[in-house]
Amino acid sequence: MGTSRQIHAQFWKNAQLGSGRAFLIFREHKNIDFTREIILLCLKNYGYDPQCEGDRSEYAMQFVRELSEEQRALVFETLKQHLEKDEISDDWDFIHFCHTAVKIAHEFEPMFGEILRKRFDECDEQTLYDAFPSSAIIKLDGFDGMVRVARKFGRSFNSHDDWYEDDYYMICVPKMKSEDVQSKLVELSKSDDGIRTYLDRIEKCKKEFEERKAEQKKNEPENNFECVKKYFYFERGIVPRRYAKNLTIDEAKYFADEMTKVKTQKELTKYLRLFSSVPYPYNADDLIPLFSKNKNSYFNNYLVDVLSFFASTEIRRLAERALISDEYSPFYLALLRKNYREGDGAKIVRKLKSIKNFEDAHHDVIDVTKTYEENVTPDCIEPLTVFYERTKCGLCRTRAAKLMEKAGVLPQNIREELPFDSAALNDDEEQQE
Repeated sequence: MGTSRQIHAQFWKNAQLGSGRAFLIFREHKNIDFTREIILLCLKNYGYDPQCEGDRSEYAMQFVRELSEEQRALVFETLKQHLEKDEISDDWDFIHFCHTAVKIAHEFEPMFGEILRKRFDECDEQTLYDAFPSSAIIKLDGFDGMVRVARKFGRSFNSHDDWYEDDYYMICVPKMKSEDVQSKLVELSKSDDGIRTYLDRIEKCKKEFEERKAEQKKNEPENNFECVKKYFYFERGIVPRRYAKNLTIDEAKYFADEMTKVKTQKELTKYLRLFSSVPYPYNADDLIPLFSKNKNSYFNNYLVDVLSFFASTEIRRLAERALISDEYSPFYLALLRKNYREGDGAKIVRKLKSIKNFEDAHHDVIDVTKTYEENVTPDCIEPLTVFYERTKCGLCRTRAAKLMEKAGVLPQNIREELPFDSAALNDDEEQQE
């Protein structure tokens, strides 16, 4: 593959993406010391969107498990210092690190569990509410961890009247039914004021949530069309997709007719946002003259979203111009969804390779996968391979691989590395739990 420096660079590039290729490089070059990079993989979550993809603790642990005892000891010594001294934070890195520490405690070094418990027990109330990942304590000790969390929160609630958001309160333990957890906590609460207060708080939060939900429902218009109008005209013009997509053709025409009366791009944008959820009910080519001279404006982005529902000669012409010119942003790729032609793959590859910051363009280049969901063709192999090799999103890598598999062109090297990908390992972990 190259020199040690080059191998380190390839490993680290793929490891930050969460690609299984990093693990194959690691396993093939056991003579090279990757401990520095593995420490970083334990400390930080490099995923594009951890809220969707989750932590990458299992991805990091596959490297830890393969280390020699001597290397593992060095890694653990560094991680132990971080676990003892790093500031408790509500960011995705700290959550990921704590969940990785739980696995280290379970599999190798119980001391990591002791440190986590100590830091949880000693954290102040503000840190408890705002930052500490209590789920790590529950994963560490199962039901006993749940008791620890409930007791600490409950004791805090006993001394404060402040009511915090209900998503802080949980009754969940891996591999246990929630009703079993609830009943055991109820039994313990008979002799434990902290747990009793915790359970009471959950019930109060549930009641308040149901009351808010009932009040909101009471104020909702009776039918879907009126709901859409309410959101459109009185709620900043943002209509929940669940309402917009249920508009009838005649109801969609009402908004399309209203759109002809507005004069400014700002007003038009509201309507375009709506018609990105429900198809525009008239000839979409009529919208093409609306395009702003500023090719890469937010307005044009919304207009492309609307046109992506349609196939036409004019939209195809616009898509071709966007493909061959660097003046057009990647969001124009959405126009190919209904207007794709064999041979477009090479043009898409050129477009993808011209993107400097793939993370900034993430939502735009996702349209490449949507295009090949609707156009199953071997022509997908090059663009989807580029997409696969550049994205930090494990979910998107998996999607790209499945589309290539469906088209019968999944490369063997990608097939071999997929089991070690961050997304695949997260799926395995969720199934186990």
